[in-house]
Amino acid sequence: MGQLVRDVILRDGSVLRLRAPEPEDEPAIKDFFDRLDPESRYLRFHGHVRSDRVAAHYAAADGESRVALLAHREGEIVAVAGYERLRELGAAEVAFAVLASEQGNGLGTRMLEQLAAHAAEHGIDRFDASVMAENRRMLGVFSSAGFAVKRTASHGIVELSLDIRPTETLAQRIAERDHLATVASLRPLLAPGSVAVVGASNAPGSVGGTIFANLLGSGFKGIATPVNRQAKVVHSVRAYPRVSDIPETPDVAVLAVPAAAGRAGARAAAGAGVRGLIVVSAGFAERDEEGRRRQDALLDLARDHGIRLIGPNSLGVLSTDPAVSLNATLGTLRPKPGRLAISSQSGALGIALLGQAIGRGLGVASFVTLGNRADVSTNDLLEWWEEDDHVAAIALYMESFGNPRRFSTLSRRVSRRKPIVAVKGHRDGAVADVEGSSTGRALRGEAVFDALFRQAGVLRVEGAQALFDAAALLERQPLPAGRRVAVVTNSGGLGTLAADACLSRGLTIAPLAGATSAAIAAAVPHADRTTNPVDLGISATPEDMRAALAAVLADEGVDAAIVLSVDLAGVSPDEMLAALEPEPAPQSDGVPDPPARTKPVAASVVRADGRMAEARGTVPNFRFPEACAQVLALAADRRDWLSRPMGQRPSIPGLDAEAARRRVLDALDGAGSDDLWLGPEDVSALLAAYGIAELPQRRCADAGEAVAAAAAVDGPVVVKALLPPPAQAYEVDALLLGLEGETAVRAGWEALRDRVGAAGREWQGASVQALAAAGVDVLVGAVNHRDLGVVTGVGVGGRHAGLPGDVAFRLAPSTDVDAEELIGESPVVSTWLRRPRAGMPPPSGAALAAVVLRLTRMFEDVPELLEGDLNPLRVTADGAIVLDARLRAGRRPAPQRIRTW
Repeated sequence: MGQLVRDVILRDGSVLRLRAPEPEDEPAIKDFFDRLDPESRYLRFHGHVRSDRVAAHYAAADGESRVALLAHREGEIVAVAGYERLRELGAAEVAFAVLASEQGNGLGTRMLEQLAAHAAEHGIDRFDASVMAENRRMLGVFSSAGFAVKRTASHGIVELSLDIRPTETLAQRIAERDHLATVASLRPLLAPGSVAVVGASNAPGSVGGTIFANLLGSGFKGIATPVNRQAKVVHSVRAYPRVSDIPETPDVAVLAVPAAAGRAGARAAAGAGVRGLIVVSAGFAERDEEGRRRQDALLDLARDHGIRLIGPNSLGVLSTDPAVSLNATLGTLRPKPGRLAISSQSGALGIALLGQAIGRGLGVASFVTLGNRADVSTNDLLEWWEEDDHVAAIALYMESFGNPRRFSTLSRRVSRRKPIVAVKGHRDGAVADVEGSSTGRALRGEAVFDALFRQAGVLRVEGAQALFDAAALLERQPLPAGRRVAVVTNSGGLGTLAADACLSRGLTIAPLAGATSAAIAAAVPHADRTTNPVDLGISATPEDMRAALAAVLADEGVDAAIVLSVDLAGVSPDEMLAALEPEPAPQSDGVPDPPARTKPVAASVVRADGRMAEARGTVPNFRFPEACAQVLALAADRRDWLSRPMGQRPSIPGLDAEAARRRVLDALDGAGSDDLWLGPEDVSALLAAYGIAELPQRRCADAGEAVAAAAAVDGPVVVKALLPPPAQAYEVDALLLGLEGETAVRAGWEALRDRVGAAGREWQGASVQALAAAGVDVLVGAVNHRDLGVVTGVGVGGRHAGLPGDVAFRLAPSTDVDAEELIGESPVVSTWLRRPRAGMPPPSGAALAAVVLRLTRMFEDVPELLEGDLNPLRVTADGAIVLDARLRAGRRPAPQRIRTW
């Protein structure tokens, strides 16, 4: 496995680093086997074994026929695992040894996962293992990992055979393990029972002193201890010179020391046994290369001790959970308890966001500034907040993704339970890592992130104001059943603004039932208008607003309401806003139920001078009508996303992944290149291996060959100039349709030669292809994005392929619903499917979806494929067939470190 390093998280929340052995590891490996207790040694080797021979065997692993992994904790090897290829193709024998002190914590399972993933990438689909029948713990590792297992037993030995090919079941088991372990790992950081602040002092305005004062002022339910080498008392609390001097080891240490002293402080805290570090110090990777080296060393130290790390360059964490009451932030803000969780990758902006929440009257459940994200990331927080019953909505400020594929998977899961609203900073207009496919050209920076958020159910907004606008509604209000909105106002002009804003954001102005208008007229006789938008007039009272709102919400044709009021007649805006609150119905015992309104209400109630009424209840208040429409549109988007079926991964018959990958690797080896556009024979072979139909074409070097090729076709032909990929003939108008007979083909040949020459291109001949049946031409393409993995696109095909805004994208669509939604998001293609051209039968959406899934699967199975287009794919009522295709392949260097959760 070369120098590849993989970090895994265990059941108790501790983290271990796995790496491939080097020859110089032989003495340490021998020491490990010598330290095994007699029972573990017996069960592993079925009897006596010489540790020096086993150590030499593992240390000499070449990473191909023999692969090994070492697990380290605090500088010592605590587990060794490996597999060895058998002579049988696709099979290997696997074995483990784990120190007794590390057993029962999931380490063996994690090592099995990593070995299986590596083996599957290298053509191995089966692990064999021989386990003593009395070794129940190891048998449990194999049976619970998520692989399909066959077993036979004889004479006290159980022979196991594991199918290690990736499956849905395996992915689900790994996700479950990741979730439980991640939550356990974050508990010491986000819900600690004790905190030490290293660098706490009595100096006014000092970082450590401010954080420690905040801890005390928040009413922290645990034990807070200052660590200071000089001061004996900090903020009236006894201080200790070192973390190790504290009588009871704290759960977490907050490091508020200069960056140069950060590693020493972390080493001392980790050595004392803390289970987490929060590093607020700056001067790491955000500053320069030396700072990056400091940060890497800090993470290495945390990994060596198996602990988690927030930061560096974090401004702290906060929890209003009454059982915790933690404020370990560098700021003076103290939000009221609530149900909103906030995460920011920027510390300073995070504090500003916290201030925004307080200013909006939003209660906060949890707040974390991640800083440089050396370890704990947004993905980890999503795992934690998914389990936190105090959190009802999540607001994220993100600048980058550590593991975008995992973010997509996690967000999709968490979004089913809790809304996620996100702002992404650092917009990027750069093209992805592509050379020339139409799909790649369309996949500019933000297009892929828009696709990621939309697919995962994350509501992306522009800026902090929109973030908290959305959070204010989603945290307090139910989701609308649809997009039909009623507007109630005391100003006709405001009502018009709101109606226009609704229509421009995909909402509709609901026509009110006659009974609704009659109810409004009866309740508010002086109303200027009782149809939607409802205008109650400038003299409307809070009671009038309450009655009109109740009437429109009772209308079955209304899904949501916007209430607008400007102080024109001396009516208290605060009273007007309070009148919009639902009235709880008392229970039989006299205790009121919480409000049970089932339709959302957004308000814009402002004073004559433009100041907003303060929202004290459940109805959010916004400065302008447009904000009301925007948040209701987001809520409707969320309802649409939740209402879609999950979909299922269909069985795709007729795939030959092994042959396809072998073909690509042979092409790379044959060309002596790590990056090339595949030749037409290789492209056709890959399409055939994945059951994607292609209309044959014959490459011709001269006009005579073209005439012969056309004569072999029953009917008219297409003649296309041959251009080196990724270029296509339509780019220089070098293709002719419907040619029949020798004269037409020869004339066409000469015309194409002239067009290619006029375009400054070298003439390389032409291809002859039968004229395809009439249909629509679609682009289906994929890019193996360096960070996001496989991204598939669908848009208009032919000469207009790849226009920005036309191509819709999805991260690795794998289910039938994924494919349908991807096609539906391409504006032109979806229109073609819904409204076919005059005189044409509807193109087959099912056939198009099948090609989308097959091409995606090809790119997943053959990681050497970097980008490619099926352009055009001719879609008819009877199916879909590729008329031309381009595929680029290459080898990318493997990342040196992989975090596996």
